[in-house]
Amino acid sequence: MNKALFIISLQHELAMSIGNKLDLKAMLKVFLKVCFSRLNLTSGHIFINCDDNNLPSKLTSLEQTNYLHLLSIPQKNQGQAWSENNELSSFVESLSNAQQNISQQCENGRYFFGFIIPDHGLLIFETYYVLELEVQKALIPIFQKLGTSCYTSIIHDSLVKEVLSRQLVEEKVAFQAQHDGLTGLFNRQYMNSLLAEAIEEAHTNNKFGSIVFIDLNRFKPVNDAMGHSVGDQILLILANRLQSLKSEHIDVARFGGDEFVLLIKDLEHDYQQTVNNIINQINVLLDIPFVVKNNSYKLNCSIGYVFFPLQSSTVNNLIKFADIAMYEAKRAKSRFGKQYTPSMSDKIKRRLAYVDDMKQGLENGDFKLFYQPQYNHSGNIIGAEALLRWHHPVHGVESPAVYIPIAEESDLILNIGQWVLEQACRDIYTLEQLSLPATFKKVAINVSAKQLIQHDFQDKVMQAIKLNNIAAEHLAVELTENLLVENIEDSIKLIASLKANAIDCSIDDFGTGYSSLTYLKRIPASVLKIDRSFVANIEQSNESAAIASMIISLGKTLHMSVLAEGVETSAEFNCLKMLGCYQYQGYYFQKPIPFDEFVQLLSNLNSG
Repeated sequence: MNKALFIISLQHELAMSIGNKLDLKAMLKVFLKVCFSRLNLTSGHIFINCDDNNLPSKLTSLEQTNYLHLLSIPQKNQGQAWSENNELSSFVESLSNAQQNISQQCENGRYFFGFIIPDHGLLIFETYYVLELEVQKALIPIFQKLGTSCYTSIIHDSLVKEVLSRQLVEEKVAFQAQHDGLTGLFNRQYMNSLLAEAIEEAHTNNKFGSIVFIDLNRFKPVNDAMGHSVGDQILLILANRLQSLKSEHIDVARFGGDEFVLLIKDLEHDYQQTVNNIINQINVLLDIPFVVKNNSYKLNCSIGYVFFPLQSSTVNNLIKFADIAMYEAKRAKSRFGKQYTPSMSDKIKRRLAYVDDMKQGLENGDFKLFYQPQYNHSGNIIGAEALLRWHHPVHGVESPAVYIPIAEESDLILNIGQWVLEQACRDIYTLEQLSLPATFKKVAINVSAKQLIQHDFQDKVMQAIKLNNIAAEHLAVELTENLLVENIEDSIKLIASLKANAIDCSIDDFGTGYSSLTYLKRIPASVLKIDRSFVANIEQSNESAAIASMIISLGKTLHMSVLAEGVETSAEFNCLKMLGCYQYQGYYFQKPIPFDEFVQLLSNLNSG
């Protein structure tokens, strides 16, 4: 009776332990502990079939068998201890080959009893007594249930891993959908959704918010010159700095390229001062140089901002308004940002209408080339600069200072520049049919930044020369100092290539922009032009005279001609001549005149 009660209670307790855990190893550990305690084992061991998937990692394999050691009790039998027991290893090998329950007596009075866990593993009991056959038979249905439970645990573990894997994938997809791939900041789409929520909350809570639009200045020249790897590092550094501003009320996003956006929420009535303080913080962050690959880059930014719901309650308008304000800040070169005002949109509308007027003017032949003659100190004409003039059908003669910058902001400057090139070549052909003065050398045209960076710019120049059948040496191009320095490597290659084809280059506005003496010796230009700002009243300004003298000396040292522009008085002419400048253009000699008058001027000079 006592034996029967023991067997029943043993079966019951072991059966209860099997369903105690879902994790395979944890469940088997509980089961083995109950076996160890109730059967008074010396030790217990479990080996799992190698074919089972999702097994715990770092299991020790058993040589010449298809089983991995999972666990042993007591703990001292874990790891290498069991494998060093030759008797146990030999018994496990015999059990795995027999594929049925077996027992074995050892020489030292110990016994091994081996049981099959159906389809999943082996269970070994080590005792100092003989485990009665009745008890062994009573354990067989328990081991069958254990096999079923192993299968359930393995399936459960597989499902858990699959769920976790899917969760990780979903989290990764969600992160990628919301964040910028390079910087890890929020992306444009997610920021738009955050802004929509912020607008609604602002209405509900009677508070304010702001969108701050940030554009990194002069990033493109660095990115083009140093490569995208450097550019990406600069963007990452800036993103990390802007991320330091992130808080419960501030979100940061990269909108693309070098454009970043701050969403500021829950502003009180001092919203203007709060935004001003944040803009100051942004400028402080940008005052720190960007150090990449042992090189230091000093960059700043242009900032535009708008308030909601004060100035708009729609996402698209707020982003557009902040962007417009940013461009106004860029034009004004303001460090402190610009708040959007409706007049900015009106200004853009006027600009767009103005661009349309220019397109129409180009089609209708309203643009003309005027020519300003250039002279030497003996009064001989040596060439001319082609200057664009536009007679607006409503406004009359427009100033190039007004329409050229607007054309530069749009791609229309490419069309205008191409027209200037082709018209100048046509005019040069006409001049070549005349008996030109012996001193007359060439006509110079101005080239814009957007023209210069076109990969086929030189091809277009050579094509225009060939199409009009003119001598290449009669055409010259003028590039501003700032333009050259911003694209220094490309500029050097282009000018050298043009010069190889007999087309000279002049550097316009020299001395007004960057301190580019370092670059000048590398640029194979032929002419330095002293800017009119140094020529005006030069006889009365020691500073202007000193700068002009420096430019003249520099030109001579580099074997470049020096031409002063904007000469308007005899006093300016005499002062420049005394300083050693012998080429000029300006109203003192001749104002810009239409081509027909220029032809007549040359004819009169030649006949005279």
